[in-house]
Amino acid sequence: MSEIVKIGKKAQMVIPKHIRKKLNLAEGQEVFIEVQGDIILIVPISKKIEELAGIGKGLYNKEYLEKIRDEW
Repeated sequence: MSEIVKIGKKAQMVIPKHIRKKLNLAEGQEVFIEVQGDIILIVPISKKIEELAGIGKGLYNKEYLEKIRDEW
């Protein structure tokens, strides 16, 4: 799926509605932008990744973590 869009004021582009719907993009969602030669890649950041933050909290007890930190 591809589309030609114009760059507007303040160098902003609008992602066409049918592409936003297909990728489940919503206002405020973050995207990853990478430049590869003359190509700009825009990759949506999955909300699932953000939900994984802190998943290991409480996995190890405090004494074990202190011991490991001391070894470093």
